[in-house]
Amino acid sequence: MSYWNAFAKKFPSQTLLRLDGGSIFSRGEAASPVVNRYMIEGTYRSNLDGINMSAWDLPVWQEMGDLAAAGEISKEFLKVPLVSANVTTKLPNFPAFQRYIVKELKVDPKAGKPLRVGITGLLFDPEERISRKDFQVQKPEDAARQIVADLGGKADYIIILTDMALGQAISLAVVVPGIHLLVVAHDYAAATDAQQIGDSLIVGPIHEGQMLSEVRLNIKSGAQRVEIESHNVPLNETVPDDPALGELISKARAEVAKVKK
Repeated sequence: MSYWNAFAKKFPSQTLLRLDGGSIFSRGEAASPVVNRYMIEGTYRSNLDGINMSAWDLPVWQEMGDLAAAGEISKEFLKVPLVSANVTTKLPNFPAFQRYIVKELKVDPKAGKPLRVGITGLLFDPEERISRKDFQVQKPEDAARQIVADLGGKADYIIILTDMALGQAISLAVVVPGIHLLVVAHDYAAATDAQQIGDSLIVGPIHEGQMLSEVRLNIKSGAQRVEIESHNVPLNETVPDDPALGELISKARAEVAKVKK
């Protein structure tokens, strides 16, 4: 958040989209319930433009919905831009999510019209670990084709966030033209170079929020091509915590320490 705010302050005329590929929650540890309550509040406060509902996160989103319904966490914290193009559910308390979001961005004053950006997510669950009784999960490639077709007259630029592996993402880009940016959040510990596959630029964020993957698009009116620059920003000691979220982190660490003792 501090990096985003600093960027916005230095380049006030630039349009900024803040996206998360998902897998934000902790599972299977004693401190997970504590961590996740702070994660949901921190995510809400981060004012994201889109967050993918990954296979890893889905059970925790379900838990968060039940906790909110029981009054144990604020329902306000679940008002985040959660997206998924290939998941539907009939569970009564599951947090609201959208098939896609379209953002209108003013990127070039000379153009006279905004750039329409479609943002969606694809959940990847080839082993069917997610209950098909509670959730319907469409094949990613089928959902991608449908979403590209549906956004054809609504969006000029299409972004898909997914937890599939890099190989599957490359295959998806080959068989489904029309995806402009694929964000592959698959728990990779090392930085990978962005790849252009057909219509699609594929980028892979580093796991556990150790870096921000930044993609800059230079869009000029009348130009036939979009200039793209992609790089990773290390979130080390040179990038200070955002004051408000830093305070939240300190509280979370203190409570996690109590649980571990």
